[in-house]
Amino acid sequence: MTSTIEPKIGEGIFFTKDIAQIFNLDKNKVRRWITGYWNEHFKSTFGTGKNIAINFYSLIEFYIFYKLRESGLSAQELKKAHDIIAKELNSPYPFASADAINFEKRKKNYFVWYEKNEGNIRADGTHQISLAFIRQFVEKIDYDKNNMAERFFPLGKDHEVVVDPKKQFGKPILKGTRISTDTIYYLHLGGESIEAIGMLYNLSEKTVKDAILFHHKDAA
Repeated sequence: MTSTIEPKIGEGIFFTKDIAQIFNLDKNKVRRWITGYWNEHFKSTFGTGKNIAINFYSLIEFYIFYKLRESGLSAQELKKAHDIIAKELNSPYPFASADAINFEKRKKNYFVWYEKNEGNIRADGTHQISLAFIRQFVEKIDYDKNNMAERFFPLGKDHEVVVDPKKQFGKPILKGTRISTDTIYYLHLGGESIEAIGMLYNLSEKTVKDAILFHHKDAA
């Protein structure tokens, strides 16, 4: 299986295990979809075999794709809707754009999210499905001046864990630092107290606890 795009500095590198960890999804299902359907139809992967990976924009898109597939939409319908919105927004990553979330303001009503947590995706016919997860999801995203996803807070913005593709290749870190959550978590597993870890890295107790929580979080 060959690479379809080249990785770029500042866009992050996310392997299937990273995707599964960040979103707390089933690792085997993520691997099947990334190495199979995603690689074949979305053409936004790089690497080969077990080392296949995606960038930050595809990371955001993949979660939406994953959850909408679970809601009952077919991969073919989602691909068609994706292509339509990509053309309308002139972006290869439309689901990573804040403009797609407010697509009801545009003439072509293919991707819609309403405040009352109802909506539809219309590609081949109309589907009325709950899009409540999108509200919860986008509230965890910071968007840049071009309305593209810039960073993601897996536990929510009231917590200190952030995925920033411009730092540590997108590895989950603690906000305002380059300290990976892995570093804190493994110190804790090794028997170090929260207080001792905080003193060692000059972190608050809450920040240390957030790093630990990230590795025990419930599904988003």
